[in-house]
Amino acid sequence: MTAYELVLLSRQPALYAAVAGWKLPLAEIYAFEDAAAAVSRAAAGEAAIVVFDTRGFPAARATLNRLLSLSGDTDLIVLGPREELGGDDLRPEQGTVRFLPPDTPAVELQAVVELALRMRQVRRDSGIVGRSRAVSQMIALIAQAAPLDISILITGESGTGKELVARAVHRHSRRRGGPFLSLNCGALSEGVLESELFGHVRGAFTGAVAAHEGVFQRANGGTLFLDEVGEMPLGMQTRFLRALETGEFTPVGGKGIQRSDIRLLAATNRDLTRDVETGRFRPDLYYRLRVIVIETPPLRERQEDVLVLADHFLQMENQKHGLAVRGFSRHAKQLLRQHLWPGNVRELRNVIRAAVVMKQRGLIEAEDLPADFQAAGNEPSRYLPVVSGLSGADRLDPGVLAATLLELRQDIKDIKAYLQQAASSGSHVAAAGGPIPADGRVVETLLHEHGLGPVEDGGDLQSAEKALIAAALTATAGNRRRAAAKLGISERTLYRKLKRYDLV
Repeated sequence: MTAYELVLLSRQPALYAAVAGWKLPLAEIYAFEDAAAAVSRAAAGEAAIVVFDTRGFPAARATLNRLLSLSGDTDLIVLGPREELGGDDLRPEQGTVRFLPPDTPAVELQAVVELALRMRQVRRDSGIVGRSRAVSQMIALIAQAAPLDISILITGESGTGKELVARAVHRHSRRRGGPFLSLNCGALSEGVLESELFGHVRGAFTGAVAAHEGVFQRANGGTLFLDEVGEMPLGMQTRFLRALETGEFTPVGGKGIQRSDIRLLAATNRDLTRDVETGRFRPDLYYRLRVIVIETPPLRERQEDVLVLADHFLQMENQKHGLAVRGFSRHAKQLLRQHLWPGNVRELRNVIRAAVVMKQRGLIEAEDLPADFQAAGNEPSRYLPVVSGLSGADRLDPGVLAATLLELRQDIKDIKAYLQQAASSGSHVAAAGGPIPADGRVVETLLHEHGLGPVEDGGDLQSAEKALIAAALTATAGNRRRAAAKLGISERTLYRKLKRYDLV
């Protein structure tokens, strides 16, 4: 395996010497005291991790912005004051950013770097796609728990990729050279489930014309993954718990005791805590399973990953079928982002698979998506576009807002007419943040944080555009390239608008 690159940017001799002595089998270390040289190395696209010790750099914020603007998939570890440098609101083009106190001991920093490298491996080998915070937390748990020979309970809704997580744990465990066997407990009756778990001897029951090895025996030395473990019948839970704790079991119809050494991974989409309270699931088995719990997040809680996953599945289908679909139109992307994905990643994969196979070349348009997507995207809105949640920049996507604003260009007169009609009739119209008073004035709710109050008729579109640009610059710590990407325009166009609105 080719080693990853670790780029250290520091002017602290003690840290410089400590990092130079690290033994990292997964990484080659490149140390720099000059910011330009370190950024240049990282910009080459080879660096997997950049460690930036901000002490001694008078222009640390500017250097950090340059590192955040890099297009490569680089994880950034920053030793410096979180608040002064922008904190958790900062987001790289790809990868992640993590802040540590400036005086973090080198040994603790090494542990953080080693975890980041293991997470890199998990991402590369597992097929888990996404850079949202929820996915990063899940991958960190996999990287930490996989080497430990303990039971893991994987929870989450159907279609969130629980078996993908289980396979990732096995690949990065000490048992990766052994077998990985999967069994769905929800698809089998109690008698059949016992036979599949522990096997049976010849003649144990009608139709048992030959002996059969169960998964407990076949997974010896490896990993056993039990899906839908919450569906296991109560009577079966007792026998299973004993086998799990002792490693000993007896095949159905047999007399001799057999032994097996397995690591158990279990998954469920049920609330096992409630099942324990209602007596549907044994509490001792529950606590035996949940030594470590890894939750697979639903897709609606990681919306920033939707288009990343969609592009991933598109490329998979292109490669599989030899097709030439280039991507998604702007309207199609908007519909994909708006959908709530009750079927989670499995639903998204099947939607993209169908669209790519039917389209075969060119761009996937809105009409190529399922009819319910288009119906949801064409529902008329009675509300003005509202920017909210400015205190949490991670919840603000100026690109989406700008696209929505452009699409409403033709409709804004109709919306105002509706509000004027409501005002003249003396009624109140509900909108985000409360009702709009029927005082005969039509206003847009904009970003007061940027010094923009309500704007009356004439010039509201320009004011909204100016507000969105200001919000994009704030969310990207002033980085124009990233702000342009969020707004869906070129950097040249953004610069022209900055001059127009006197934002330079």
